[in-house]
Amino acid sequence: MNNHKKALIFIRDYTEQGGDKFYLWSSGTLTQTTAEELVQDDHEIICHDYWLIAPIIFRATRQLPKSITDIEELRISTSGKRSDRESREKVDIAKSLSHVTDSETIKKYLSIFNKTSEVDCGVLENIGSALIILSEHIEATAKDFNEWDRFIQIERPITEQLTRTTSDGIAIDTDQLRTHKSNIDFEYYTALKKFSAKYNMPLEIPTDNDIIEYLEPKGYDFSGVNVEYVLKFVPMPDDFAIDLLKLMKIAKSRKVLNLIPLSQNRIHPITDTFGSITSRIYYKDPSLQNLAKQHRNILVPDPNKQLSYIDFEQYEAGIMAALSGDPELLELYANGDLYETASGDIFKNKTNRKEAKRLFLSYAYGMRRQSLYDAACGYGAERQAVKDFFNKFKIFEKWKNSVQADFKEHSRISTCLGNHMKRDRTGPLTEQEKRSAVSQLVQGTASLIFKKALLNLRSESRIEIKVPMHDAVLFQHRNDFDTKIVSKIFSDTMTEHFQGAIIGKASLSDFFE
Repeated sequence: MNNHKKALIFIRDYTEQGGDKFYLWSSGTLTQTTAEELVQDDHEIICHDYWLIAPIIFRATRQLPKSITDIEELRISTSGKRSDRESREKVDIAKSLSHVTDSETIKKYLSIFNKTSEVDCGVLENIGSALIILSEHIEATAKDFNEWDRFIQIERPITEQLTRTTSDGIAIDTDQLRTHKSNIDFEYYTALKKFSAKYNMPLEIPTDNDIIEYLEPKGYDFSGVNVEYVLKFVPMPDDFAIDLLKLMKIAKSRKVLNLIPLSQNRIHPITDTFGSITSRIYYKDPSLQNLAKQHRNILVPDPNKQLSYIDFEQYEAGIMAALSGDPELLELYANGDLYETASGDIFKNKTNRKEAKRLFLSYAYGMRRQSLYDAACGYGAERQAVKDFFNKFKIFEKWKNSVQADFKEHSRISTCLGNHMKRDRTGPLTEQEKRSAVSQLVQGTASLIFKKALLNLRSESRIEIKVPMHDAVLFQHRNDFDTKIVSKIFSDTMTEHFQGAIIGKASLSDFFE
């Protein structure tokens, strides 16, 4: 048994009246403790569902435990299984505990945890022992998959950083919230009606099957791809994908607005620092990243402060250039706006930047060449110009092939610091698996660099992170603060990650409409 660890067992007081109970189990002894004692403890602390209690500890002490591991978060974030991410909301600690203790003990414990029965110290002692044993197994597995260093260096610190942020909360303009709440149903149903009429579809958000049934007869191929990929990357001359994505955005925004009560002037989202297989950060309850730009003005700065938004520029393209070492791609990224240049080469003008960006990402993530050329021609490009542009990236093509070959050979793909994805089948890679391999490496690296940038912001005491947005961050500062400092931290983080192979780019962007 590891004597350097303690198991934290807590009983949350959902009435918010300060009745939370904390217990520490170590070396066969269960001791009731306080939040103040907890944050002073030097042992590694093991627990589950830390998100439930971390904000309460922080609000009580303005500190968090020095070294704490949520073993379910560790298990899920280091397993490499997409299914673990997708099922996390439906699975509680019972499944993991079933490997190290009996079902009757687990049943009694969940009853105590959910406050449907009184505290039984004997049960808590058994669970404390089980948590320590379970942590040994999960940590060993994480180390076997080379995931432990990332958890210690990145995931655990970022969880602490953003827990502090969300515990302090984000100010809400209740007047703007009231206005948006009163208008959002009208906005949503108007957009839905327009979409339905334009594309002759039922008056509801179409399902994946509805989308496939609409697009397949028009020649769109869904073999080996999912609906999201087609909507995001496959150009459509009739704007179906663009209109549908806008409608979906309004629907998500409506859901967020409806979840924020007018009685609140401050919100405290729950942080999920590993919200996808590629390790993206998500906020939940409410999911602020789903707010459409026209509704984001419900978020306001605290008195005598202002909000700014820093965004990485041409982020994915820069990462692809650095990872692949393709000289053509490196030059395009270094010499200005890659997508403007692409627009000039493909369309013979720089006004088709959005279309050029979509075509480039479609190409980068594996769209078939014939479909790519057809799509570009649908936008008005000359076929030969499209071929000439994309045929330049010979080294990038070799790199993609090597990534896919590595995925096939080892049945897993990961970034330079863990965050691996496992393959759940054998044999030749499907087209979707080929795309997933490249996406895991590029998007996983993007998440890693972004988290490094957020952690580097800890050196700047004059700012407060408010909302991370995958490759950008909304932050609060005094009116006289030079936001170029944050832009430099972001760009330097990317430069340093790739050891100067590329020079990172970041600048102020628009968070609000």
